Formats: sequence, structure tokens, C-alpha cells
Amino acid sequence: MKAAGRRSARAGRAASSRQAPSVSGRRAPEEVSGILLFNLLFFGSLAWLGSAADVSHSHGWWYQRGQIGLALTGIILFWIAWWFDGQGLSRQAMGSAVPAVATMSVWFSSVHSAL
Repeated sequence: MKAAGRRSARAGRAASSRQAPSVSGRRAPEEVSGILLFNLLFFGSLAWLGSAADVSHSHGWWYQRGQIGLALTGIILFWIAWWFDGQGLSRQAMGSAVPAVATMSVWFSSVHSAL
């Protein structure tokens, strides 16, 4: 009877430590990766929109309208990839991240002279 009580107490402590990680405790690598990915996407989105707004003041319709649309498309694809990654769907995340990187590459190559 005593052994069963000790086992249930250990199981209760283990369950509570898994449910509510302490602030000073170490985070799991997956959690750290998720936090870093979110920060990268959030601040990258702000930077991309800011530079797209700067480019939109250049001459020509492509810089005034096309660049904002291209930037928004790439940002949306990156956020979709982040969401898939958060759901544990790595293959779908890569399927969305690859076109996002391609969109960003096209955007950089077409606006580097305006920046």
C-alpha cells in the first residue's frame, strides 16, 4: 500500500511539472525553436512591410503597387508555414515556406536598385 502511494505521488509531481513549466526551468528545444521562429516571422514581416513601403515611393506602377502585393504574398506564405510548423506538420510547412522564400528572392532581386 505504501509503495502504491509513493508511485502515485511521484506520478502527480511528474504530471504537474509537465503541465506548468517554471519560469526558471529549461525549455524544450521544440518550444525554443517555435519562439525563435515566431520572433523571426514577426519582426521580419515588419521589416519587409517597411521596406516595401519605402520602395512604393519609387517611380513606376511595379514599385507603387506590385511590390506591396508581392511582399504581402510572401509574408502570408511565411505565416502559413509557421502555423503548419506549430501544428507539427513539417511537410506542409516546407511546402509553404519554399514558395515564400522564392517570393522573397524575386522581391529582393527586383527592388534592390530602388532600395
